[in-house]
Amino acid sequence: MPFTIYHFTYYKRPIQQKRQVTSTMEIFGIIVNPLSGNGRGSNIWMEIKEYLHTHHIAYLAKITTKAGEAAQHAITLIQEHHVKRILVIGGDGTIHEAAGGIWQLHTEGVTCALAVIPAGTGNDFAKAYGIPTQPIKALQIALAATTTVQIDLLHAIHNQVAVNSIGAGFDGMVAKITNEASYKKFLNRFGLGGLSYFISILRVFVTYQPSTAWLEVDGTTYELPHMWLAAVANIPFYGGSIQICPTASPHDGLADVVVIQSKGRFRLLPVLFTVYQGKHTKHPAVSFYKGKNISIRTEKPLLVQADGEYAGSTPLHIELIPAALSVIRST
Repeated sequence: MPFTIYHFTYYKRPIQQKRQVTSTMEIFGIIVNPLSGNGRGSNIWMEIKEYLHTHHIAYLAKITTKAGEAAQHAITLIQEHHVKRILVIGGDGTIHEAAGGIWQLHTEGVTCALAVIPAGTGNDFAKAYGIPTQPIKALQIALAATTTVQIDLLHAIHNQVAVNSIGAGFDGMVAKITNEASYKKFLNRFGLGGLSYFISILRVFVTYQPSTAWLEVDGTTYELPHMWLAAVANIPFYGGSIQICPTASPHDGLADVVVIQSKGRFRLLPVLFTVYQGKHTKHPAVSFYKGKNISIRTEKPLLVQADGEYAGSTPLHIELIPAALSVIRST
């Protein structure tokens, strides 16, 4: 069973004021993935917990013990404890799960804002919203909640949503290999987790075989011979700071789609070394599309990733849901 911490601390009324009042201070929820970033999540949680205790801030925390648990924790915090803010301490995978739980209740008319303290490998979500990597600074943003934005979500198969991106093909394989790699844990120890994605990209690049695919965007179908990947993006970043769709915006009501095609792998070498700066956009092997409803069919099943997590295989249908989630962000 998941380990749950209930900690309630209330500000005390000054002694000179004699009239008794009931505290109306909002208690906010926290979801912690202690294993994120090879244990960085646990270390950050200890620092955050000490700050909350020192400053007498009320909270209710839930700790994840296995994959998929963050979504249920979010639902429990909202339904049973009526929190209006949930702070996630973890990586993009934990954010992905928690956002899914919040969105599930959002469809029933319940609102809850999402805040983040980045503790993962790539931390692409935090980069997109200007959330600092320093835990206390990120916490102070979450507590102040002075700047919130409504962001779009990518709604895919099996009724799940993604906050960053959903991709099929090359990037699906990269996500799978990275999440299973021993070097990911090693590099996380030194704060170099993002490098693990680049190593995995090189590994997959050597052996990957492209496939013919059919991409449908808002009713128009495109045949894609020799497709390496098709990624649907809500923000510019994925895979640890790769700027796969530099112009992607989570506020415009449209999903950005990037497709990479090539018969020969060596033609793609310039893409590998320019995509981190977002300078691959003019390469002839790279194409971009925008739309609200996207479908991807392939001649053979290809792995799918959603926010860097394994999410099945093609075929794939994605619908953009505008202004579906409230995010607490940096100014």
